[in-house]
Amino acid sequence: MYISVLMDNVAGDGLASEWGFSCAVEGSGGMLLWDCGQTAAFLDNARELGVNVSELEALAISHGHYDHAGGLKALLDAGFTGAIHGHSAIRVERFSVSGDSPEAIGVPFNLPAYETVRGSKELIPGITMVTDIPRLPGNHEAVDGFALDREGTRPDPVPDDAFLLLETAPGPVVLLGCCHAGLANSLAVLKERHGLDSIHAVVGGLHLYNANEDKLDQAVQALRDFGVGLVVPGHCTGEKATAELMNRLEAVVRPMHSGMRLCF
Repeated sequence: MYISVLMDNVAGDGLASEWGFSCAVEGSGGMLLWDCGQTAAFLDNARELGVNVSELEALAISHGHYDHAGGLKALLDAGFTGAIHGHSAIRVERFSVSGDSPEAIGVPFNLPAYETVRGSKELIPGITMVTDIPRLPGNHEAVDGFALDREGTRPDPVPDDAFLLLETAPGPVVLLGCCHAGLANSLAVLKERHGLDSIHAVVGGLHLYNANEDKLDQAVQALRDFGVGLVVPGHCTGEKATAELMNRLEAVVRPMHSGMRLCF
């Protein structure tokens, strides 16, 4: 199983970066695109990396925020005709109300028809999308300041938050989007729903860039509890939290960047 990072907040030499996320995941069952960044820039990176989007079997959208689905129009214009998968709530209008004025952060256009995923669903052989993640009492969720209206009267718990579970030779790999459900909740659902008590690697956005010490402690403990041996944090994890993970975990921690390639 191969993961090619097509877009991240940090870029390798000669590649683009933005506040956005996109990965191509390739296994024996074909190639799937996980998110498509904020703009068309992920396609430029894909060309530089030799990733042919015309060979994609499907696209899965981790949740309905602009920085994970904003590049979809460009992907369709580039000739993508595969299946699109996502939770039903990726369509909803949503806002960030944590600043001085509300900011629209949903998908900035009407989404085309897509296949709705509830619970867990294998999208192509070896790649399962996991959503409808239970939010357990006391566990961190990265949903502060999100609302379904500009006035902030209807909190948005981001119920569409999802991740991919990859079946690989060294063991299960979790490929996150933004982890709005919280890392402890995301890993707990693997134990309850899939019977997993150990994870080989966790890759993607952990949404810890504004986390306090308690939230960071919880993420570190969740990774330890599941015996995670490799952590590849990117996108919304944040530089400070990434440094903390590197200092505090016994696992190997490799910060993500556009152009990174992982083989499992």
